[in-house]
Amino acid sequence: MAELVNQRIEDMINELEQMRRVNLYSEEEIKEISRKRKEFEYHIQRRVKQKEDYVQYIAYELALLEDISLRRKQTKLSEKKKEIEYSIAQRLNRLFKQFIYRFQNDVQVYFEYIRFCRGVGFKQAISGIIGQMLQVHGDKPNMWLMASKWESEEENNLENARGFLIKGIQRHPDSEALYLELFYIELIELTFKVETDEEKEKQIRRADVVWRNGLKNISNVSYLFKLLDLCMKYDVKGEILEGIKQEIWTRRNNKDVWPYIASKELQECHWKEIEEFVDDEYDFPPVVNNFIAVYEEALQKFPEESLCTKYIHDLLGLSDNVCVESQKIEAVKHAWMYGHDNGLLSSYMYSFGIEMLKLENKMSENELVEMLETALKRNSKHRHVWQELLLLNKDDEKKMVSILQDATKKVKTDDAVCLYNLVLDNVQSNTTLKNLYKKFQSCENAVLLEVKPKLLQKMYEHNGLKAAREMYDDLIRTPPTQIDVHTTMIDIEKSQDKINIKNIKKCYECLVQHHGSDNVGIWADYMNFEIDNGNASAAPGIYRRAVATLKKELVDEFIKTQALSKLK
Repeated sequence: MAELVNQRIEDMINELEQMRRVNLYSEEEIKEISRKRKEFEYHIQRRVKQKEDYVQYIAYELALLEDISLRRKQTKLSEKKKEIEYSIAQRLNRLFKQFIYRFQNDVQVYFEYIRFCRGVGFKQAISGIIGQMLQVHGDKPNMWLMASKWESEEENNLENARGFLIKGIQRHPDSEALYLELFYIELIELTFKVETDEEKEKQIRRADVVWRNGLKNISNVSYLFKLLDLCMKYDVKGEILEGIKQEIWTRRNNKDVWPYIASKELQECHWKEIEEFVDDEYDFPPVVNNFIAVYEEALQKFPEESLCTKYIHDLLGLSDNVCVESQKIEAVKHAWMYGHDNGLLSSYMYSFGIEMLKLENKMSENELVEMLETALKRNSKHRHVWQELLLLNKDDEKKMVSILQDATKKVKTDDAVCLYNLVLDNVQSNTTLKNLYKKFQSCENAVLLEVKPKLLQKMYEHNGLKAAREMYDDLIRTPPTQIDVHTTMIDIEKSQDKINIKNIKKCYECLVQHHGSDNVGIWADYMNFEIDNGNASAAPGIYRRAVATLKKELVDEFIKTQALSKLK
């Protein structure tokens, strides 16, 4: 290994001597270059080859080439380029070849090698590198695609790009990406390269053959969507466009086809077949009428909430060049009412629509209530609809509680919690609050557990400290209780003008009894309370109880926390 390395270093002597002679580098810099190269050569000659060794060596030589170019510009030197730059380029060429031989599975190195060859003028080697890459990685469709893109984008050689794609398709006849790229190249030729009508006709036939051949092997309708998008991007019309549109129409039993057709109608890509669905009585531009007709025909075939939601969202996204704002609002309202009339609105869409109708302020409260009740008859699990119904009746607390009772029998637990919280936020009557508490006691535990803290706070705000203490006593008799229940009561007690130490300690005792095994913070809070209120002698006892009560994995955390707090 040492002999080979020394031979490599000797081969560099002339190159380094020329660097010195033309004053590109100083004596010290040349010694450093020689030392670094010797180090790199030893690394790549090791028995076990490391990818990183080649990467670092190549990166160093590429950086050296750039530095030489910069120094030549600054000093306006042009002598001995063959002896210096060409010699470095040859070394890099050798390193890249060794790198690829050793690490054939690394795809990126092939393209780095291609860029290098292109940069130093070794263009004749590029096709060989690509061929070598495809020999190793030809089982991957993306490699043929990358080779084609290199030829079309970097070399501007569409013929070579087409050749790679045709060979790739022969090996991968079901590759959508290869067919799309080949179709794209044919469209580029058709749009920018052909000059005579005869050449144009020939190119149209080639493009037509490409997409139709792909259709024999690719069943995914998104392939057709992408073909049409390419046609529209390059303004390709005539038989190619019409053929793709017809194929899309024949797949209208696929739900995805209808939103796509609707979106294209807005871009003035029209299907004559939809004209039988269009209702001209709407005061919208023709493209919006077409859009509405397509979606509503789709919803007849596929009556799904998700499709109706997309219908409304797409209308909300209409651009100003399609219709004016007032027309867009009317179109959205029309779509929402269509969804309501056909039972296709999601819970979220009901919430959105009710807000829209409220802002419009053209519908009476009774009409809104009737609409919500109709929606709930169709689907009683819509939490947003129940919310709106509760808010519309918030001035009639008795009615609101009645609606809440009905709602909680229908909706999921998480939704029931939201509805309870909404009612609590809007209750003003002490009597209603007490009645609610009685009803809460018959709720399932998950719901009751979530609303206990707010219920306690509301009881205090409406009925005072005594009522809150009574409720707290009642709550802690029926565990489980959240930490928030205890801390809420503690905060209430602490907020009094004259605090009752005994009652607060009672709350802390309940808190550590229910949650003391798995919460470090509540013990620290309890100790701080005793210290802050002049009873520091009680803190050591609480400390010992904490160490005895906490789970083993939390004891160290508690001890550390307390030690740090003393240091502060």
